Amino acid sequence: MSADGSRRVLWYTRRNNVARGPYPDRQISRYILLGRIRETDELKPEGGEWALVRDYPELIPEIMKLPPSEETSQLLLMAQMREDERAPGDRRDRETDVPQSVKERRSGQERRQAETDNALRHRDLKYRVAHAAHANGKLYRYPLIFTMMVLAGFAISFMLEKVEPDVAPPDCSARPHPGVDWSHCNLSGVKLEDANLVGARLGNARLELARLSRANLSGASLEYARFDLANLEQSNLSHANLFGATLRGANLRAARLTETNLSYANLSGATIEAADLSGAVLDNAIWIDERTCLPGSRGRCLFKKQ
Repeated sequence: MSADGSRRVLWYTRRNNVARGPYPDRQISRYILLGRIRETDELKPEGGEWALVRDYPELIPEIMKLPPSEETSQLLLMAQMREDERAPGDRRDRETDVPQSVKERRSGQERRQAETDNALRHRDLKYRVAHAAHANGKLYRYPLIFTMMVLAGFAISFMLEKVEPDVAPPDCSARPHPGVDWSHCNLSGVKLEDANLVGARLGNARLELARLSRANLSGASLEYARFDLANLEQSNLSHANLFGATLRGANLRAARLTETNLSYANLSGATIEAADLSGAVLDNAIWIDERTCLPGSRGRCLFKKQ
């Protein structure tokens, strides 16, 4: 029951004939805002009928109903960023009207999602092992050797996850220089135009609204970094690892992205005019128009034929 005594509606979602839920209406609106529920998905209230998301306008956040414009796009991205930063308790535990059995079911779903996310973090290593095996045609003659290499990749991935190296934490106040370690640092809005950050370590760092025009980030480790609305115009990101990074609304005009790993990166709303994507890996990346690139996308985003 809600605060005013009325019964709050629970909702189910469906995509590709796979149904999930139930969720309270506030969580449905949140998922729509974050893009986890797409306009092509279906919804239905408990005991109701399936219909497309647009048929339930009361669930669509008001900011998504504004006329399209550059200002609206920026406001939407900022709203998504704020919503994405909320603690789990803010968006789940306060839904006291949700039955305990439903919470437990959702908790199991979220644990499985966390396991999936963790697997993605190590997929790049497995891909490199498999790619090396593919490059050496002789391995196809020796299935046992090929299998051992793949298993070794899984073992190394597992060990990297479990072992905690005895290293000093990154110094987030360190001056910019080649190889600087700013992993997990909050650098939102930082001004680093023309900075030399070759080989820098910025995994999981926050760089929203950062000013990095003409910065040299070649060979940098940028996996899962957040560059939402950042200015990366004419920057050098060649051979950098941007696996799983978010670049929503980022300015990548004339940026060098040659041989850059953009697997699972989010480029929705980004500006990429004159950017050099030669040899860039775009497997499962979210393209600027929010379509997902097919595995095997190299240098350009390949889409599934409709």
